[in-house]
Amino acid sequence: MRKNRIAPRSMLLLFYFCLAIPLAPAASPIPRDSTAQGELPHWFPDSAIFPRRVADGQTPQLSLSKDFDSKRIIGSIGGLQRFFQTSLGGFPLQIGIGATVYGNFIRKPDVLDVVTVDFFVDLPIDIEISERLVLRTGWGHYSAHLADDGIEALHLHSINYAKDYVPLVAAYKIPQIGGFAYGGFRFDYYTIPEVGKHWVVQLGSEFGNIRASDNFTLYGAIDLKSRQEISWATTRSFQVGLRMLTTGSRAVRFAYTYRTGAEERGQFYTEQATVSLLGVFLDF
Repeated sequence: MRKNRIAPRSMLLLFYFCLAIPLAPAASPIPRDSTAQGELPHWFPDSAIFPRRVADGQTPQLSLSKDFDSKRIIGSIGGLQRFFQTSLGGFPLQIGIGATVYGNFIRKPDVLDVVTVDFFVDLPIDIEISERLVLRTGWGHYSAHLADDGIEALHLHSINYAKDYVPLVAAYKIPQIGGFAYGGFRFDYYTIPEVGKHWVVQLGSEFGNIRASDNFTLYGAIDLKSRQEISWATTRSFQVGLRMLTTGSRAVRFAYTYRTGAEERGQFYTEQATVSLLGVFLDF
């Protein structure tokens, strides 16, 4: 059996490189050229072509959440940076680079026990087909690890869990609901420990985006995933939140998330879990 090919140390080095990207000054967006030349290439576009899937528990992000029903805390460090934009056959095309480290912690009186650490690397390619329809493909890697604290507290042996994948997802803007819907699949062409079970199906929506004031917007979101590796069991996420300090694709969000169904942490992929999370998210 092939071992996980990206070690945690290498993943962290790549993560720190990706995390530094948002500190680079973003270039002013170039207006779309209506001539046959299409859109001129430019670096670090301000606005994202593909919308953020806020209810997805594995999306690239910088966040901290607390579970109401346990001592569990979920933190993520990372995000997705829009890296380059050009035009392909008259269609705007945007390339990104992202990395996220997800940590799950158990709060104790004097210490936080680190239970699991999950690493994500994403290289998305987004294509705007029309003013409403956008497609995403690209490449990604995911590996899940049981931390030393988790091994000691749970008395478990870690498993070798990793995936290399190619997504194909469409997002469609729906003004009538004040948001958008998305759907598609992920093909895990390399996957362990389950072999020969390659598919993940995902559907979701963001809606509302009701302006409460000049600085605050209320929204709701749903995300549903079904994974072949666990006989198509589903993970269902429901989120309501408040978005503030919005500038282009950048914002601060406070949100409540109810997530139930199949565990998304790879070390516990055969188990079921329910969490009620209150969190803060920094979108960039």
